[in-house]
Amino acid sequence: MNLWARYRESDGGYQKLSDHLRQTAELSKSFGKKIHLEYITQLAGLLHDLGKASPAWQLYLQNSVREKKQHKKDHATAGAQYLLHRLSNEVGLAETAIQAAVMFHHGSGLPDMLGLDGRSEFLERLNKTTDDTGLDQAKAGLPQEVERDIAECISKFDLHDGGKNQLALPCKAGCMNVDRQIDRKKFFFNMGLHLRNLSSCLIDADRTNSAAFEENKAMLLDDCNAIPDWGVLLQKLERELKKFSNTDVLGKIRKTVSDRCAELGAGEKRIYTCSAFTGAGKTLASLRFALVQAQKYGADRIFIVAPYTSILDQNADKIRSILEDERTRGSIVLECHSNISAEKKRDLKESEDEYDKAEQTWTAPVVITTMVQFLETLFGSGTKKIRRMHRLANSVLVFDEVQTLPLKATYLFNWGLEYLVKCCGCSALLCTATQPCLDKIGENRYRLHIDDEVIPNMFEHFDMLKRVKFIDKTAGGTKKHGAGDIASYIQNEMKTHNSFLAVVNTKPQAKELFELINKSGCADYVYYLSTNMCPAHRKDIIKTVTDDLPLQKRIVCVSTRLIEAGVDVSFEGALRYLAGLDSVIQTAGRCNRNNELHDACGNAVCGKLALFALEGEKLHSLEELKIGQKCMERVLREYDSVECNSREYEASEKNDDAKNLIQPQIIERYFKYYYASFTDDVLQYNIRGKDSTVLDMLSDNPSAVNEYKRTHNGKKWQLPYMQAFRTAWDNFEVIADATTGIIVPYKDGERLINSLSALEKSDNDYYASLKSLLNECQQYTVNMYTNRIQYLGSKGMIYEIIPESGIYALHASFYSNDFGITEEITSDNLSPLHY
Repeated sequence: MNLWARYRESDGGYQKLSDHLRQTAELSKSFGKKIHLEYITQLAGLLHDLGKASPAWQLYLQNSVREKKQHKKDHATAGAQYLLHRLSNEVGLAETAIQAAVMFHHGSGLPDMLGLDGRSEFLERLNKTTDDTGLDQAKAGLPQEVERDIAECISKFDLHDGGKNQLALPCKAGCMNVDRQIDRKKFFFNMGLHLRNLSSCLIDADRTNSAAFEENKAMLLDDCNAIPDWGVLLQKLERELKKFSNTDVLGKIRKTVSDRCAELGAGEKRIYTCSAFTGAGKTLASLRFALVQAQKYGADRIFIVAPYTSILDQNADKIRSILEDERTRGSIVLECHSNISAEKKRDLKESEDEYDKAEQTWTAPVVITTMVQFLETLFGSGTKKIRRMHRLANSVLVFDEVQTLPLKATYLFNWGLEYLVKCCGCSALLCTATQPCLDKIGENRYRLHIDDEVIPNMFEHFDMLKRVKFIDKTAGGTKKHGAGDIASYIQNEMKTHNSFLAVVNTKPQAKELFELINKSGCADYVYYLSTNMCPAHRKDIIKTVTDDLPLQKRIVCVSTRLIEAGVDVSFEGALRYLAGLDSVIQTAGRCNRNNELHDACGNAVCGKLALFALEGEKLHSLEELKIGQKCMERVLREYDSVECNSREYEASEKNDDAKNLIQPQIIERYFKYYYASFTDDVLQYNIRGKDSTVLDMLSDNPSAVNEYKRTHNGKKWQLPYMQAFRTAWDNFEVIADATTGIIVPYKDGERLINSLSALEKSDNDYYASLKSLLNECQQYTVNMYTNRIQYLGSKGMIYEIIPESGIYALHASFYSNDFGITEEITSDNLSPLHY
């Protein structure tokens, strides 16, 4: 009798259960080999759908084919129970790990091994009756070839030692404390990530094999694990680098940074920092580091991680133009973020679906993604996020603008990165001019252990790239100015400047200052930038500004902080509303960026960035910004006491109260103050209403262990894993308070709204068309928090395009070419209000 794993609707074909189990096992084994878990992951693959061998599940499949309604049938628990009965009574580490991965390879992922209430989802499922799981019938019907593979797999590694060599020993790496003892908390954190990695191997193998059957394609292991020819890609980059001049000062600095990156790339797999200043060529220098490392160690892939899609867009296009040609276009570099357009997906792959599959699996040689997606791959809930985790192993990780790391994820990032480097064969380079001193914050156990820095003499490096002086209009935080006074300052600066950038803290501040400058007439063109505009609108404004700046047109741009990173523009003068030092320095990187300012004699001069504290500033719930301001005020007050290597610079500028804030010791001092302003539980990702942090729950989970002991008459928890995975992952959000997108009628957005409105659920291609249109809509969408959505709805500014879909559009009268979404009606046509 044939046993089936699934049915293919397109041609009525069936997949044999033995084929699915064995092919999934082989693929899972190949994934697990990178982290030395090949036989454990192979065994998990053989067991994961074992319950499908029962007659009850086979009947369930046939009823599904006949479209009979029925409850879903558990087919995963039987495999875990089979292992329990197959091995000795002693609970082993590997046995528990395989059981957890097998039972929870669907849904949200791994369970609460031990919940905060003292209950165990893992044990509750494992202890289900065999009648419920169909174990006995499944064992009886299990194909002989699968049973033989299971026995052979068990014999190849020593499960009876508990699996300590495979699972526990690697996780001790990097866990030694100052007393030369294993840090128990960090060890269990590594153990939890290693279990997630095992689960990732199984989930990806299962989904890949299932998709190959659905598409009626052969599944080749070589296609899933091919290592790129890094030497060829490195040669392409080297040829590009030779095109750049290295005769002028800036060219020499860029070459020095690039050569140093190559030198460290030829070194050990470790964690490095690159503190090169803006304009020093970090993008290509860090890529050189990654390619040299990848070639030396045969890395599977390179990941470039950045905080903003504006950086990703810019860097991806640049890197793609170097590493790809017509023959390889779309096969080397993969952009993986929410704002990539449907048009770009179709241009780089055969279809949007093909691109989406590549995003789900991260199989490209160079993956360019966001910090949000990187963190969610390690700590997010759901098998879609877990699936990609094993792809990080044996890779080179480059982090751009790492100072933007979300505060609450600080310690999770530190420990997660060390796990990847120490336990998974990765190396990492952390790039930013404002290194956040992750190696100097909190207790020693939570610090990131950095091995080397690209810039050997940062004092000299920063001094050579000095292009801006800072004017403190806050008098160390003691003096505040009204928006009118700040507008007057800009008007005065525009008497001697052709361009000026003002970066503020909130959207209302940007609108207020924009209107004041526009009214003053001090510039020919005044531009506004904020996230009230859709991405397509912001790109259009930035392109216009970028094109106009070299033409010496008189321009003032008022922006929120979105312009601070990833936007390659250069203004003659700038100001920044008081914020953290990292934001202030990022704004400075948009002033005299290319050292283009000269005096009457042709000598290079510095641009000026003025710091203003706004009178009556309303920051509401922006607590991190408020603390950043306080720390910045302290740095400004203490400025004269800081030992400084740039005294000559300071003395020459004393007449206008100039300060040189771009100095390593000032940056370090700021971040020490900043992180010291928060308790450890904040940096460990505390959860409102719970007495346990995400880091606690993903490590030794002390609250749950104590609760178990209390509710079980003093009995100790016996299993080797005690993490509350599901609760921790469900509560992990990189961006707090989920947002909802509003599609706006900017340019092509109007057509897309009309196309969505015309869809009929009765259409055969309804869901495919909906997916394609929503993909295109990303460039015409403004994300809003829930409370803001409710407010706009109460004002009649938005409407649901498709009933009960949660897809909203903005009435055309409330979208301005100046500001994006605005509450002020922008035309006389009120008819959209009646939709």
